[in-house]
Amino acid sequence: DIKPSTRVGISPRDTRAKMPVCGVPDNLYVGRQYTSVGDLRSMLKEASAAKFDFVVVDLFKRPDTIPSDGKYTLQPSTVSDLALDSKTWSSAVIGNLSDWIQMETPAQQSYGLQALEQELSWASHLGVYGIVLPPPTSQCELYAAALSRIGLSSICTTQLMVRIPLLRQEDGVEVDGWNSWNQLRLLCDQNPRLQVCLEFSADLPETDQELMRWLGEPVRSVIIPSDAFLTNKQGFPVLSKRHKAFLMQLFRNKVQVILQGLPENVKETETEKYLHYVARLFQSRPAPTAQETFEQPYHDYLQAPLQPLQDNLESQTYETFEKDPVKYVQYEEAIHRCLQDKLAAGKKQLVAMVVGAGRGPLVVAVRSAAVRAGADVKIWAVEKNPNAVVTLRHRCVVEDWRNVEVIEKDMRFWDAPRKADLIVSELLGSFADNELSPECLDGAQRFLEPDGACIPSKYTSFLTPVTTHKLWNDVKNYNDLAHFETAYVVKFHQAFYPTSQIEKCFEFSHPNWELTSNDRYAQIEFTSEVDALVHGFAGYFHCELYAGLSVSINPESYSEGMFSWFPIYFPLRTPVNLKSGQKLTSHWWRCSNDRKALRNSHWNPMEGVVRVGRHRPNPSAYPQPGWQIVLCGKVATRLWTCPAFNGPLFSPWWQQH
Repeated sequence: DIKPSTRVGISPRDTRAKMPVCGVPDNLYVGRQYTSVGDLRSMLKEASAAKFDFVVVDLFKRPDTIPSDGKYTLQPSTVSDLALDSKTWSSAVIGNLSDWIQMETPAQQSYGLQALEQELSWASHLGVYGIVLPPPTSQCELYAAALSRIGLSSICTTQLMVRIPLLRQEDGVEVDGWNSWNQLRLLCDQNPRLQVCLEFSADLPETDQELMRWLGEPVRSVIIPSDAFLTNKQGFPVLSKRHKAFLMQLFRNKVQVILQGLPENVKETETEKYLHYVARLFQSRPAPTAQETFEQPYHDYLQAPLQPLQDNLESQTYETFEKDPVKYVQYEEAIHRCLQDKLAAGKKQLVAMVVGAGRGPLVVAVRSAAVRAGADVKIWAVEKNPNAVVTLRHRCVVEDWRNVEVIEKDMRFWDAPRKADLIVSELLGSFADNELSPECLDGAQRFLEPDGACIPSKYTSFLTPVTTHKLWNDVKNYNDLAHFETAYVVKFHQAFYPTSQIEKCFEFSHPNWELTSNDRYAQIEFTSEVDALVHGFAGYFHCELYAGLSVSINPESYSEGMFSWFPIYFPLRTPVNLKSGQKLTSHWWRCSNDRKALRNSHWNPMEGVVRVGRHRPNPSAYPQPGWQIVLCGKVATRLWTCPAFNGPLFSPWWQQH
């Protein structure tokens, strides 16, 4: 479920019209990297004339040798900060730190630590727009420790990007860049200030999955070296199909582009060819659909699921849902088919009960379906929210709803004067049952005729592991356990799914004449298709309304154009590292009593978990929805509870049965 976002929009950093700044979805920000630094002002003038937005330069000269005393002496390439004014430093220059810094031997450690500390201090003093850190090696523990102590502390306030080649050679062995990045970010405790400057290589990783996993990482910039380009028949630089497709995907995450190794001391038109090609690619993206435009403000924005049984929704929330162009069309058609079936069975006068009527969209759907079917239908609109009831009664008058009776009652406690032929509801949450639709409908079905129908008739929840560095850090930033024990509604954007499996979890059917328990258990196994770091699980649902009609947010059966629900995110307190081909077995329980429903999961990644910990929160510390986490060796257990409501989940009648 979604609420209007409260986030403030990001504004452009300047007003240049040639190539606007990254940070706004429709703009591109492109810079040029220079191999040597001479007259910085002239360099910026040249780059600006070629329509680049910024330059990337080495901020320091390389020392010839490590001096005998082991002391590092800072040698800025620009000599002084007076080379540019502060506004230009902060908006037009990204600085590279020295790529020779190593910390694998004791001598390198001392000298490298001095160099890293002094260079970070100088770059921060300049106030450059961004700092590019050297790439990590396979032995990067000391480098990570130094970054955490110096660069990621309050000492340095400039944005930090670590340069990560997609592929690189180390001691004659090809090293995958993602594994280097993953090792470094885990050693840095996944600090959100550490971002990625991803460097394209002429050769790409073998599989598209290895490329796509970068979509779940904090990639801020993309370096495209000149040797990654091909030359077409007309003599213009172009990227291969895979390079191009990957760059187009990265554009979705608002990356800035850095062109590296362009020919220097040549005509402007030669360098502009590369820039124009990238700009044309950016401009060739398809225009966003109406749904994409609506969803954009909600990208990667944590929202607590709605609790309509406990809370009364606001008018703005109702209005947002009512604008859905798909859901109510499907509902009306499902109701129409149901009414036709009832008429064909010889029914004359029908009764439909809309439970949780809100401001009346389902009432409208029932009335429209009845007109189409030629059915005489009495409608009970049952709604507990007194504010929504005002709207319902107003619509009864101004829209001449003569066949509608508004019932200001909680559906669990109202006694209907007779039984209904049809119960219609929209009580589903993003994980199907997380707003307690099964309990509510089981309690209401006592007023359903033996041959009566429920719309929806069945719904199923689904799960898949997800990599989402940003969302996990957003949860972590709350600095408490309770937020890791909360499920969130999210429109995933900067995310990656390490497996194509989307597996069934729980299923519920209505009417539930056998009064079977709504407690559930499911064991779900996933196989990772690539090395990945799992930050949690993404949850979806598929809902069958009636006679083959459905609404769904499951990607495998998604109702195109529907935006009433976003997926749900179950965060892990400690992310799980998976290797390609490794299995992740998870166990899920749904338990309930007369006051709350509880969801529990337990997972066991084969071959073990790197990190071991144990966390037992105080249950009294989180009256709101939460997870209880226990990480111990290979085992992790979590509990999620719905909060207590104003009154039991079931009516007194239901409790007796």
